[in-house]
Amino acid sequence: MSTLTIRYSTLRDGFTLFGILFYIQVITFVLGLGSAASFGDINKDLEGNVANQVCGLITLLVPLFFFIRNKVFLSKTFYRSNFFLLVFLLCVIASIGWSHDPMLSIKRFIALLGVVFFAGFLAYNYSLEKITFMLGCAIGIAALIGLLLAVVMPEVAFLSGGIRDGAFKGVFAEKNAGARLNAIAIVLLLPMIRQRNRWALFCSFFSLVAILLAQSATGVALIISGTISYWYFLTMIRLGINRSQLLFLGCTLLYLLVCLFLYSNFAVLLEMAGRDPSLTDRTLIWELLAPFIDNQFLKGYGFGAFWSSPDADAFITRWGYIGNAHSGYMETLLNGGLIQLTALALMLGEALFKQYRAVTANQAARFRASALVIIGLFVVTNYVAYVIPNYRSAEFLVFCTLALTFRHHHATYPESSPAALRQRSSGSALPRDSARA
Repeated sequence: MSTLTIRYSTLRDGFTLFGILFYIQVITFVLGLGSAASFGDINKDLEGNVANQVCGLITLLVPLFFFIRNKVFLSKTFYRSNFFLLVFLLCVIASIGWSHDPMLSIKRFIALLGVVFFAGFLAYNYSLEKITFMLGCAIGIAALIGLLLAVVMPEVAFLSGGIRDGAFKGVFAEKNAGARLNAIAIVLLLPMIRQRNRWALFCSFFSLVAILLAQSATGVALIISGTISYWYFLTMIRLGINRSQLLFLGCTLLYLLVCLFLYSNFAVLLEMAGRDPSLTDRTLIWELLAPFIDNQFLKGYGFGAFWSSPDADAFITRWGYIGNAHSGYMETLLNGGLIQLTALALMLGEALFKQYRAVTANQAARFRASALVIIGLFVVTNYVAYVIPNYRSAEFLVFCTLALTFRHHHATYPESSPAALRQRSSGSALPRDSARA
């Protein structure tokens, strides 16, 4: 009697697909047909969604078991390589102690930990080439699903009413978040697009169409700035400038000076693009939130607890419930004050430095340059959107995946698995996943 053998790699890849589909909101959308999102409804938002909680626990517990089994937490290198990310998580844990709503903060922290653990699972099991290819293509396919939905159920795929009437959102709860994620997908796929990879071209095309239909200036700006930045660093790599640390540092500083110049003329650029100088009322929101930030400037209200605190009632009465401050830095100040904001800045700096060092060491430099650019884009967009550390955001998953470092970048197969036997018989020391995407 024949038996069905399930390979370890099949289970691993199946779980990876499940997690990616969950965090890019495909599973949530299918289960709730777009109603799972609760932005604007304080009761539903604070209560949470049962399906999301179950899926989030799965993406937390499976990687936790995997890391314990592979003794990841016993490695000193793991703590040294991810020191500031772990410091940030400790600051989030500490904020639970003085939170205005400790149970809510605990729930939000568990959800946040689910993103970090699943990102670690990806970073441990797959090469950077495969990670960028998987995430970029998955987001592109999600855009395609949304476009197909626009033909069958346009009332679900497009926004109706208000100043954003007719804008495309697809499977995402918020059209700007979807546009930003599609832009990141294109930047992720740039190394493969340059090689004329058909899947990369196919998926990036649908992401681009989704951005244009979403009427998102932010998405277009991210694509343009990301492509130009990647081309700049790629040119330095092709010329071999990255092999000289001093020369590469000088070129990077020149690039940063240009970015600072553009930032200093931010208002002029907005006017040229015909955009609202208030960033769609964001500056007004930040002015209203400023007194609450000043009241708890050092420690904040506890992770995710401001919107359930008594102080939030005054803001909600005047403006309405919006769920977050529409800025990762402002939201971090509300969550954990100056302490947590400092930890966030150090975590972002550590992630940038890792990719920068990998580029200078010529370690998969083309893909590392793309990762460096993407993290830089997150640093900027986090100013005008709640991206990091937003456990609801697929962008945060991308960030954590690029930020986490392990001594062993690929998981070893179980001793008795078919994959391990094939490797042993072929005499190859490298796992299958070390192949180029």
